[in-house]
This record gives sequence, structure tokens and C-alpha cells, in this order.
Amino acid sequence: MSSRAPVKLSVLRDIAWAQWDPIGLNGAEGGWPRSEAADEYDRYMLRLSANLQSGEPDEALVEYLMGIETGFMGLTETPAARARAAATVAAVRDYVESLT
Repeated sequence: MSSRAPVKLSVLRDIAWAQWDPIGLNGAEGGWPRSEAADEYDRYMLRLSANLQSGEPDEALVEYLMGIETGFMGLTETPAARARAAATVAAVRDYVESLT
């Protein structure tokens, strides 16, 4: 049985705010540490990391993020949005895999 270090929310926030940030909250306030909206993406990133740890494929996780953007946030799907989602999934996967 392999032991996995716990996921650090601060790292997930760094990834979410740098890679994903679909509603553009990062730039105006000097990043998430100084933002009143620091927790805006927490539940999405926690679910993303949990699903990665349980073996869900990257494309399903990209679709999860795109669903948040288009369904919940009401944004239009664009190639750039899909690229941001894919980069976010890849970065979270790299982080989660580094914990083993």
C-alpha cells in the first residue's frame, strides 16, 4: 500500500488561479492570497484532485471544468477555455503524482 501525502489547498489554489481562473479574479488584487475571493475555486480543485487520485481520465476532468465554466458560470466555451482547463488538469495531475 502506498502512502500519499495530503493535498495542500494552497498548492491547488496556486494552480487554479494561475492556470484556470475563468472569471479573471486573479489580476486585480495581486493574486489569491490577497483576494477576498481566495476560496472561489476551492471545491472545484478539491474535487478535481480527488477524481485524479481515484483514476478518472484527464478528458473527463477537462469536461468537468468546462461544465463549470459553461453551465454554472454561464461563460461561452472557446478553444482558449478548453486549453486552460487541460493545462489545469495537467498541473493538478503533476502535483498529485508528486505526492506519492
